[in-house]
Amino acid sequence: MKYHDPTTSASDSIQIGLDLKKLKFLMPEIFSLSQRIKYWLRRFGFSSYIEQISEHISFGDSQGAVVVSTSPLLIAAYNEDIDCVIMLKYEKKIQKRYQFFEGDRLICVNTFGRWEEMQSDLIPGKRNSGSWNSVHPIVADLVSSDQAPIQRRKDQIGEQGFAYIEQLGREYLIKKPQVFRDGKPIYASMEA
Repeated sequence: MKYHDPTTSASDSIQIGLDLKKLKFLMPEIFSLSQRIKYWLRRFGFSSYIEQISEHISFGDSQGAVVVSTSPLLIAAYNEDIDCVIMLKYEKKIQKRYQFFEGDRLICVNTFGRWEEMQSDLIPGKRNSGSWNSVHPIVADLVSSDQAPIQRRKDQIGEQGFAYIEQLGREYLIKKPQVFRDGKPIYASMEA
């Protein structure tokens, strides 16, 4: 791996591929000419946001995510290691295209980090492993068209798992109203 720590591995990697059309709709700003050239020249050592996101969703840890609001569009992305959700907010155009309903089940892919302190927008749960204190979620359904592995992972999480994530999302909205991260992949690591 070029961008992520190769000494760690995700317990639930689903190795999905990046759909460039979906990503461009979500984040047109990273498709500048210079970023596209860097992506095309990646085998020569150039780095691009597109390549970083591709690596993230291929090797990161997959967990459930639940739509908790459609206006604005808010998705609660679960992180098993900290036992919390990260509340992601999206532009109106995303809701307009995907027509989500509250309670819709999605998949997020997380990578983790260790900072001096826990990211301030996180609410660690009872099952917090203590291994990490920062998380970077990307909602797989918005950047990949690999439906089979995404659906398999949803099936593994199951109704009970998604109900727990939705409960955490609802509790988050009460405890931290108006505290959301930008859901765009390169910004979703930044605490609200």
